[in-house]
Amino acid sequence: MFTKAKDGFSSADLKLFAILFMLLDHIGAIVIGGYLMQSGFLSPDGFYVLPGTPEPDLARWLYYIEIPLRLAGRIAFPLFAFLIVQGFLHTRSRKNYLLRLAAFALISEIPFYLAVSLIEEGSRNVYFTLALGLLCIWGLELVKEETAARPVLAVPGALAVLLSCCVAAWYIDSDYSYGGVLCIAAFYLFRNDPVCGAAAAGAILTLLNPFGECAAFFCIFFISRYNGQKGSLPLGKYFFYAFYPGHLLLLYGIAMLILKR
Repeated sequence: MFTKAKDGFSSADLKLFAILFMLLDHIGAIVIGGYLMQSGFLSPDGFYVLPGTPEPDLARWLYYIEIPLRLAGRIAFPLFAFLIVQGFLHTRSRKNYLLRLAAFALISEIPFYLAVSLIEEGSRNVYFTLALGLLCIWGLELVKEETAARPVLAVPGALAVLLSCCVAAWYIDSDYSYGGVLCIAAFYLFRNDPVCGAAAAGAILTLLNPFGECAAFFCIFFISRYNGQKGSLPLGKYFFYAFYPGHLLLLYGIAMLILKR
């Protein structure tokens, strides 16, 4: 499954790490967080236990378990952002790649809405952010090509593309919003130095959410060991795409069973 350690990690390895950290994050958010939120132990303002509340000790321990799971999950998005750039640079068809992301954004919307409804008001799923990030770096490359003879237009053109995609992510309220688009742009701009790209992505996420996203810097460990190889996933490339909506539905079902609804 994983490439030998001395050879580093392939793209397939990084995909498996990304979905593992995402799974840990969503177990914490959807199953544990959903139970705490729906049972009245957790609110957007924080964790609390009211006098006479049933099972307060259990709730407190679940909350302590949720925190490290959510922190571990912060590693996932920078890995996904890095992989978007690698896919963009190496895919045979950028158009098909973008259409694939857009298709799974639509497929994932109902599973995402159901899962997120347990803990907060709905937003758009992360595939929308990844698709906008891909569109952004594609636009940046086109601007670079079109302004080769007129370099004075390069910076304004690049800023226009970046701002447009960031505003779109903010407007539709996609997961990670404009911060996610900026991370993908950072990995593209530092495509020849992935470690700097990882550091920039970690800094962007941490600046936007200092406590919640500080663990994103741990992505540097995995990206610094990227060996440039494609590798192979155990169930094929569509396993990577389908895992997102599939695990959201599964975790939502588990959460609902726990809540006995």
